[in-house]
Amino acid sequence: MSTFPDRPVAVLFSGGDSPGMNALLRAIARLGLNRHGVPVLGVREGYRGLLRAARRANRGEKDLFVMKQEIGSRKGRWGLIHSEQDVIQLDHASVSGIVGAGGTMLGSARCLEFKKPEVRAEAVKLIKDLGVRALIVAGGDGSLAGAQLLEKEAGVKVIGVPCTIDNDLLFTQMSIGVDTAVSTLVWAVDHFKDTARSHKRIMVMETMGAKHGELARLSAIASGAEMVITPENGPVTMPQILKLAETIKTGMVCGRSHTIVLVAEGVQFEPEHFVQGSDPSHLPTKRNRAYVLADIFQSYFHEQEGELKDLEVRPSVLGHLQRGGHATPQDCILAARFAQQAWEAIMDPNEGSGITALRQGRVQLVPFGAPDMPERAEMSAEFSRLHASLSSW
Repeated sequence: MSTFPDRPVAVLFSGGDSPGMNALLRAIARLGLNRHGVPVLGVREGYRGLLRAARRANRGEKDLFVMKQEIGSRKGRWGLIHSEQDVIQLDHASVSGIVGAGGTMLGSARCLEFKKPEVRAEAVKLIKDLGVRALIVAGGDGSLAGAQLLEKEAGVKVIGVPCTIDNDLLFTQMSIGVDTAVSTLVWAVDHFKDTARSHKRIMVMETMGAKHGELARLSAIASGAEMVITPENGPVTMPQILKLAETIKTGMVCGRSHTIVLVAEGVQFEPEHFVQGSDPSHLPTKRNRAYVLADIFQSYFHEQEGELKDLEVRPSVLGHLQRGGHATPQDCILAARFAQQAWEAIMDPNEGSGITALRQGRVQLVPFGAPDMPERAEMSAEFSRLHASLSSW
């Protein structure tokens, strides 16, 4: 007769998905079973699934008993095919063949109500009722903030794992998913170059990156994109955009066959420079950044003389294409290293909660709320200088 596992480790994925999450799940499950002999529970759809399970179990002792029976008897793939089962005991077979698959097999979701203490209390009760010895939370800044709150309120060890293609967690050099997203962007730029060269066009491509432009910067260097615009320097004004247009013009006059512009989605504009006397609800900042820039660049070139007057500007928003796809070997390796560090922290009685981080090439555990690495800002500035030197014509 199958029984509920003793003192398991639970894992959930929260927020936006990123390539390499499945590699992380596989590594967590396999290391737990093979190296430490500890059962692993996978929670569907992050904090949302955790709350669903909690509300079901918290209805009474009978409901909790039934849930434990289901988890103990429906293991691995058998549990995964039952969509109403939010907590699944993982086995070797259930994580087989997923190492490079994009997305996350367990699913991920945002859960705004998890910010309420009374709501988290429901999840805390379930964690205690299931005898969970430690919780692993994979995701971005919001997910890790939730993990820190759970660590304080549940009284169990919580390990965060940075998974975000934006690479905007500045306590680590790299997050899971960044390398794959850069590779996807390079692929996209290569394809846009073909038509841009054929028609001597300017292509403006919007990348992800709500607060930081690291993804756009890295992709610009790796793909050879001629221009990159990121949010770190504050709102972009019309004079600045016209200066960018002049830079593009200089390159085209000197013999460039095309221009690729990458702009991060978090770039802000100063609306008063673009629209005067318009309804504020129709300001350009409501539109995708790529389309705003493309319109201004197109107007600029229409005012030029000769062949420059006929230059065409085409915008494109790559969107969630950047999150998907087969994870690169580098992301799969980083996921395995983060999983190993998480387990070392869990099994060490002298180690507390924290977040896995890559620093100077080494994986280590840093505390929740760890300060930004100064070298991250220095490296971003260096990347910007490097791209400027490489793209000048």
